[in-house]
Amino acid sequence: MALSSSVPLPFTCPKVKIGSSSSFNFCLLGGNWSARSCASLFNRRPLRTATTAIEAVPKQESPPWLMLPPELESGSMNYKLYNLADNKVETLCPSDAIRELPISCCRGSTHGWLALLGYDTCILYNPISRRHIKLPSILNLPRMPKQNDTNTVFSDITKLILTCSPDEENCLAFIINNWSNALAFCWPGRSKEWTMMMDENNNRDQAKRFYEDFVYSPRLKLFFALTDSRKIETWDFGEPSSPKLIKVDKCYFDSSLERWLKCMCAPNEYLVFAGEDILYVIQYAMEPVGPDGSYIYKNAPDNCPYVTIRFDVLKYDRKKGKFKYVDGSSSSCLGGYAIFVGPLSHSVAIPATRFPELLKPDSIYFTDGYFEGTFDGDYKYPFDDERVVGHDIGIYNYQDKTVSPCYYPCDVRSLKKILPPPIWFFPN
Repeated sequence: MALSSSVPLPFTCPKVKIGSSSSFNFCLLGGNWSARSCASLFNRRPLRTATTAIEAVPKQESPPWLMLPPELESGSMNYKLYNLADNKVETLCPSDAIRELPISCCRGSTHGWLALLGYDTCILYNPISRRHIKLPSILNLPRMPKQNDTNTVFSDITKLILTCSPDEENCLAFIINNWSNALAFCWPGRSKEWTMMMDENNNRDQAKRFYEDFVYSPRLKLFFALTDSRKIETWDFGEPSSPKLIKVDKCYFDSSLERWLKCMCAPNEYLVFAGEDILYVIQYAMEPVGPDGSYIYKNAPDNCPYVTIRFDVLKYDRKKGKFKYVDGSSSSCLGGYAIFVGPLSHSVAIPATRFPELLKPDSIYFTDGYFEGTFDGDYKYPFDDERVVGHDIGIYNYQDKTVSPCYYPCDVRSLKKILPPPIWFFPN
């Protein structure tokens, strides 16, 4: 295995907490970026289980659950969710209607509902109430391929979120359609087709847009979308039937530290509302790493994992119309919020004081940034079986730059492929 040559890195490596009595550091050993483990598994309380939908009904106010890979039990594929508050794994049985649908992938977890897609099927499903709501087919979106190729169709349908519960009349569903370099929306249960969000004043730029994430403010009736060129689009939904692009802000964030991180890391980027503030969250996952946790400069085997080593957060200054870097050295640097992010889940910020014994303030709860692929009834993914994906899950303390485990171990030697990748689920 060829490791990197000696390279001085201009930043402090984060410490990764494995349990109450053990930890490992990302540090420089002989010029290599390394994660040295002191424990193979983190310590956690024995889990309890709940196996019926009635037992799994969440409390009136509940923190997110971690949706684990489903399991085949008694000939039926059941959902498994880790309940952070009660420290137990819930088992939810899909409805018969869902079992009969040709579902190929999940493309969203929002307001207690899952966005499930098939080749000509798009539905919202609540695994607790077992209700489902049909959405317009994604095949009606412009320039979508018409051949029955799920990999082609779903690779660019990357995320779906709701503005509120679909039981509310004003609920909107938004979808990222990077096949057409565009966004689209509909009214769940009422729309027969998706409405494209097009910039009438500058259609030429539409082909250049590739979207990473989006959020919506019901109070402001504004929709914010993040592009891969780090532009933040602001759309006015004062008149929902005809939204207008009213502003595009460039998010400038270029430092020597970030340039170093980009050499070794694959960034994942998110938008989230924390109170009335819009936060731009950047996750850096170092890849690839060897069994000892060191960064592999070249000739890496296909089965090498990746690990998140850092987050950066920028906050939008509405008066100046630009984003400002949030320094993590101060107390309450993220306003005391616990932020939940992931490629398929609706980004959410919860005041840690709401669950003081459970949530860590000024921390980012993250899931694996990998979401590609579709699954059939056996949940088989169409990529090399040797590749380790789905495992990068943890809690990043933004103030002291440490990473703690969340349900799964984060010791490099214990990392294993997890498919489908776990996502955050918000009980409703």
